[in-house]
Amino acid sequence: MYSAERKILHEFRQGTRWAQVLKTNEGNYLVRMFDNQVWQEDRLIKGHSERYAEACAENYVLGIKKI
Repeated sequence: MYSAERKILHEFRQGTRWAQVLKTNEGNYLVRMFDNQVWQEDRLIKGHSERYAEACAENYVLGIKKI
């Protein structure tokens, strides 16, 4: 488990898919992905910008990134 702050930075939704971007206590980003209200995956984004994490979340909800 990752130690993420409780504050959600961004949330993306489309259809049944949605994703949250959080910032970890270590300064990395965490993308938490759901489908039909069921958690699918957490992806830790290290060494990249907040915008990179946003793109990861957006690609998931748009169906570009498959799990």
